[in-house]
Amino acid sequence: MTDVAATTSRASLPAQWLRLREASIRASQPDGIPPAVRRWIVVLFTLGFLAAVIKMLVRHMITMPDGVHHWNDSYIYLGAASDFIDHPSHLYDSAHLQVVRSWAQRTFVHPPSGVLPYLPLVPVLRAFGMPVAASVWSLVDTVALFGGLTLLARKLGLSWLVTTGAIMLIGLAQPARWEIESGQINGLVIALLMLAVVRMPRPDSGVLMGLALAFKPVSVIVLLVPLLRRQPWITVLAVITLALVNVPIVFLIGISVTLFYVGHVLPFFAGYALHDPNNISLPNVLQTFLGGGALPRHRLFNAPVPGGIEAVVVLWVLRIAVFALWLRATIERRLGAALAVALAMATVPFLSSTIWPHYLLYAMPLAFVTLSSKHVGIRAGATAALLAFLWQSRSDALWVGIIILWVTAAVFVALDLGWRLPRAVRGRETAALRARV
Repeated sequence: MTDVAATTSRASLPAQWLRLREASIRASQPDGIPPAVRRWIVVLFTLGFLAAVIKMLVRHMITMPDGVHHWNDSYIYLGAASDFIDHPSHLYDSAHLQVVRSWAQRTFVHPPSGVLPYLPLVPVLRAFGMPVAASVWSLVDTVALFGGLTLLARKLGLSWLVTTGAIMLIGLAQPARWEIESGQINGLVIALLMLAVVRMPRPDSGVLMGLALAFKPVSVIVLLVPLLRRQPWITVLAVITLALVNVPIVFLIGISVTLFYVGHVLPFFAGYALHDPNNISLPNVLQTFLGGGALPRHRLFNAPVPGGIEAVVVLWVLRIAVFALWLRATIERRLGAALAVALAMATVPFLSSTIWPHYLLYAMPLAFVTLSSKHVGIRAGATAALLAFLWQSRSDALWVGIIILWVTAAVFVALDLGWRLPRAVRGRETAALRARV
C-alpha cells in the first residue's frame, strides 16, 4: 500500500510542477495574454512606431525649407554654431530684436553652452549644406528621445508590451511630430535626464543632469530633486558641470554679451508669453478661453497675460497645486527618484511662459512612471493621457492630456503614500461592510 501511494505521489509530481509553472506565468503576466500573442503584439507596436517615425523623418528631410520665407529651428541653431566658429562675439546679435518684440524671432536664445551640440555638425553644414546637416541633427535627436524613454521604461521594470505600446503612441503624438519637424533639441535633453535618473544616486548622474540643462535649461527645477532628497552632491556636480561648459564660451563671446544674455534674454523668456497661436503655455491658453480672446500676433511691448481675474486665479491655483504635489513626492524618498524627476519635468507646461507643442515631451517620463503602477485605474489614466496627445487639430487641446496625466499622477502619489479616506468615512464603510457580511 505504501509503495502504491509513493508511486502515485511521484506520478503526480510533473502535474504539480506544471500547475505551479502555469500559476507563475499567470502571476508574471496579469493581463492573461499568452506569451506568443504578447510577442506578436510587441512586434506590431514596434513596427507601428518605426513606420510613424520614419515617415515623419523622411517627410521632414525631403521638405526642408528654403531658409528665406520659411525656416526650421535646427537652421537657427546650426547657423549659430557655424557663425560662432568665425565670430563668437556675435552669438546674440539677433537676440536684441527678440527682447523688444512680442512674437518669435529667428534667433539663437539658448545659453552659451547651448551651441555645443551643434558644433560637430558644422563641417557637414559647410560641406553639404544646411538641409543635410539639419536632417542629420533631426535623426540624432529622434534616436536620443526614444532611446532615453525606452531606458526609463526598462529602469521602471515595464514589460516590452507596455513599453512598445507607449513608445508607439508617443511616436504618433503631436508633440513628437513637432519635435521632429522643427528640428529641436528636446530629445537629447530628455535622454540625458533619463540617463541621470538611471545613474542616481551615483555622482555621474549630476554630470549628466548638468549637461542636459547646459544644452537647454527648460526643466531647471530638476536641480532641486537631489537636494530635497538629501543627495546634495548630485546637485552640486550638476551646477559645476553647468558652469564648466559655459566658462570657456563666456571668454570667447565676451563679458558684455554674456551680461546681455543673463540680464535681458533670460528674463524675457522667463516672464513673458510670446504672442503666437502655437504658444500653448498655460497663460496663453487661459487668455484665449477666460481672458477675453487670444493675444494679438504683433505687439511691440509686453502685455499682461492672462487678462482676466478668473484666468489669473486658475493659473496660480494650478501652478501651486502642481508644485505642491511635486514637492510632496520629492521629499518622500521611498517614492523613488524616477517619480520625482518625472514630476519636475512635467511642471514645464505649467511654469513656463512660452510653450510650443514639442515642450510637452517633458511630460512623457511621467506617463511611463504612472504606467508602472500596480493599480489598473492609474495605468488606464496614463494610457488615456497618451491617447489625448494624439489630437492633431488644435495644439491647445493637448492640455487635455496634460490634465489627465497630472490627475493620474496625483492619485498615484496618494496611493503610494498610503493616503486614506477620512476616519469618519472609513468608519461608515467598515460598518456597511460588516452589515453585509
